[in-house]
Amino acid sequence: MTILNFKDKSKFSENLISEVNYHIQTRGYGTIEGVLTRDECEALKSGMTNALTNYKPRQQSERSLLDQFQIHDLFIQDQNFLRLLEDPRVDQVIAPFLGASWIMYAATSSSVPPHGKNYANRVHVDCPRFQSGYIFNMGIIWTLDEYTSDNGALKILPGSQHIDVVPTEDFFEQHAQQVLCPQGTMIVFNAKTYHRTCPNNSDNWRHSMTLNACRAYMKQRMDWVRYLPSEITDPLNDQARRLIGFDTRLPTSLDEFFLPEEQRLYKANQG
Repeated sequence: MTILNFKDKSKFSENLISEVNYHIQTRGYGTIEGVLTRDECEALKSGMTNALTNYKPRQQSERSLLDQFQIHDLFIQDQNFLRLLEDPRVDQVIAPFLGASWIMYAATSSSVPPHGKNYANRVHVDCPRFQSGYIFNMGIIWTLDEYTSDNGALKILPGSQHIDVVPTEDFFEQHAQQVLCPQGTMIVFNAKTYHRTCPNNSDNWRHSMTLNACRAYMKQRMDWVRYLPSEITDPLNDQARRLIGFDTRLPTSLDEFFLPEEQRLYKANQG
């Protein structure tokens, strides 16, 4: 397997970041096209397809059946997904909203089978907490396929991040916008914005990768530091290791608590 290199990507221009930030602050989301090349998308899709093929729902777990098209352990199955965390552009789009010490809450695929749907088809938010003027979570979607009107593209309710009101499905469908964009686009959104993945009415799978980002003081969905094997996390750059949670680990003994400042597990000034 060829390991993709994202850590040497050139950062977005300040003008582009300002434009995207404006859209996120007002309507709740922004898009940046051409973030991934076609070859990068195809390589990631190959790993995602293998993971979907090998997925086996857990017995007695309805959630594992509902999530059969949303793989939670891609970082272990294909290191190229883990390498996405090294991309400086990822920090560039999230840090303005969550601060310089933000971390990853979860990373999950979002695939929609032909003439089918996945669990994200329901109208929902990725962050249940609401505090006016304060953002707890942000989301990123990398579109590994083109998002079209008939293949399960994202639909989002603009401005819904500003009020703590759950829209009815009828209201959502009347006022939501479908995000149509090319393969390789990055969709960045406030995770309190209501959205859904549309049904896929085409003859082909529609694949994307998602990341949920949170504040450094918040708990992650998984204890990623312990969950991910050290042989795949040790080579990562400082940014990726921070996002996984290496700067926000809790000491398990007084010896760890009293480590020298440069060796602290929970770094100072986090969040």
